[in-house]
Amino acid sequence: MVGYVPEYRDEVQAWDYANHLFQVIDPELERGYVSFIPTTDGKNLVKRKWFEVDSFDRRETHTYGVVPERGFGAYIREEFGVEGRPLPPFRRVRYDVNCESLITGHVYGIFFDAVSLIGAPEVQMKQCELEHLRSRTVVEPNSDAVLREMSDISQWLEAFLVEEGVRTMRTYYSKLTFLLDAVAVRPDLTVDGNS
Repeated sequence: MVGYVPEYRDEVQAWDYANHLFQVIDPELERGYVSFIPTTDGKNLVKRKWFEVDSFDRRETHTYGVVPERGFGAYIREEFGVEGRPLPPFRRVRYDVNCESLITGHVYGIFFDAVSLIGAPEVQMKQCELEHLRSRTVVEPNSDAVLREMSDISQWLEAFLVEEGVRTMRTYYSKLTFLLDAVAVRPDLTVDGNS
């Protein structure tokens, strides 16, 4: 795409990891999810997102090096003071392509995802995500420019996928909604609430 280059020394990444996700159900103002991603050192990355409905903008934090001694459910109750509903654990295979705008210095990630439930690998979701990752600039990032560039990249990416014979549909569909939909269709996938 004209005006963009692969991010220097971080062009492509490949990931393959498990994820244990809990829907935050209470209190209402804390809704979203907390997920645990095991890391190679035997600990976990804890990813937390806040949102009521699938949408463009979701607040997110990452905490590395977590060892939930008393289990995932106890950890979120004790650490965050929230109640969570465990959902089926899944495997996420992801290929990231990072690009940088030559005009603004904003860096974007294009993530090709294949998600499958660990206990039912036939239940799958495939998606391509676009995210603003960071800005390489000495001035305050311009959010209007980010939105404009994301729109341009989205249109380019969609055209590329269509040209490659891939059907596309733009949504804000989250991993949380995918898991909730899977359990609604397949109640046998429900996870014990004591996890």
